[in-house]
Amino acid sequence: MVAAFTFGLGCGSSDSINNPDRPVTVITVLSWILDVGQRYELDGTATTEPKDRELEFIWKITEGGSDTDFDSHCDDDFDEICLSNDDDPCNGQAGVFCDSNADCGEFGQCMTNQGSSSEDCTTGECRLGEGDEGEFATFVADVAGPFRVRLLAVSSAASDADSMVLGTFPSLYLVGSLISFGGTEGALVGEVADAATFAPNATRGVSIPSTGNILLVDPQLGVVREFDLQTGEVLGTFGETDQFVEDPVALAFDAGEQLYVAEQGGEVKVFDGESGLLLSNFGNVGVGATAIGFSPASGNLLVVDGLTGSGVRAFDAAGAAQGVLGDTDTAVDEPADFDFLADGDLLVADATGDVIRCDGNGTACASFANAASMLEAGSPSAVAVNPSADDTGADVLIADPVGRRVIACDADAGTCEVFGETAAGGGGGAVQLDESQSADVFF
Repeated sequence: MVAAFTFGLGCGSSDSINNPDRPVTVITVLSWILDVGQRYELDGTATTEPKDRELEFIWKITEGGSDTDFDSHCDDDFDEICLSNDDDPCNGQAGVFCDSNADCGEFGQCMTNQGSSSEDCTTGECRLGEGDEGEFATFVADVAGPFRVRLLAVSSAASDADSMVLGTFPSLYLVGSLISFGGTEGALVGEVADAATFAPNATRGVSIPSTGNILLVDPQLGVVREFDLQTGEVLGTFGETDQFVEDPVALAFDAGEQLYVAEQGGEVKVFDGESGLLLSNFGNVGVGATAIGFSPASGNLLVVDGLTGSGVRAFDAAGAAQGVLGDTDTAVDEPADFDFLADGDLLVADATGDVIRCDGNGTACASFANAASMLEAGSPSAVAVNPSADDTGADVLIADPVGRRVIACDADAGTCEVFGETAAGGGGGAVQLDESQSADVFF
């Protein structure tokens, strides 16, 4: 997929195309949306200069990222990305080599790119710090996007700028550790910044639709915490949830992006999805919910509690109990979590070692094909339908705390396998999922 966008900015402004004395800057990319951890490849060669003057290029990330910067490339081969030179000298200090001024002492200056070789390059040196210059540039999406990139083309007479917004697919998050993985291929991204301090006791998680920020339920401390999507830093408790919720156990957003939080005793409270202000009391859905969510067909609030034979229970918009959904009380032994496929079918994680697929009404239930062959009793603890299903074969993600991994299946579970690096990337050789129903996966 190749995308190109042109916007008149800066010195070129809106008359760049009509003024023959100005360059016309164009950014082209191979793909404008990637997984976190993948590399964007930016191309400015479609930029034109009507007078055929020589152009200089300056790239800049104007929005997004944390410490994101453009890659340095080997002077002899742009395809080689490098981090250091072997023999850049310190000014006036014979035999002292450097990659920055800090390597040269208090008063020294590093003569960057004055050497001749780099261990990162097949031949020649690394053009350190010059990755934002030239017709081509690359950088890694180190955190979730979007990123806004600007290219300024400068000639001897005038300049023009182009701007492009680059996105990232939703990442997969594992609750208990809050480790994230690329949402389409499962490459390890890493544990978010404040996870070690604020996420160890979390049992359920969800992303805020309006911002992408992460909400985690910590039932031990009785709080709903918010984490920044891009930095991973904890922002505190979400809105007024700390004032009106004592022991949260599950949470979900409805189609109107309002947040529903279920307490251990069964009370469900509704909060504004952006501000976190309390809106109303929904009612009581019973003790010990393990997961809540909404039917895309009826809009009813659905609840599972992990009890044998309890099935998936439904509540209407007024909070009135509608009974068990279809045949789920007999088709599912220990319901731990659920989600809906794009076609409206219901998937229920059964902690006895199965995933059950039913139609949207909870009838016509059967095992989700090959998923059960990879699960043992105690798993799965959660199931999530991939919002990037059109771009990956990993349509359904299943938390397998017994196997300490995440299993990915296509929409029919004809093929199921370990998802990317989830079986080896969580530290200690395995994903940080424990053998309990507290392990959750979400996007």
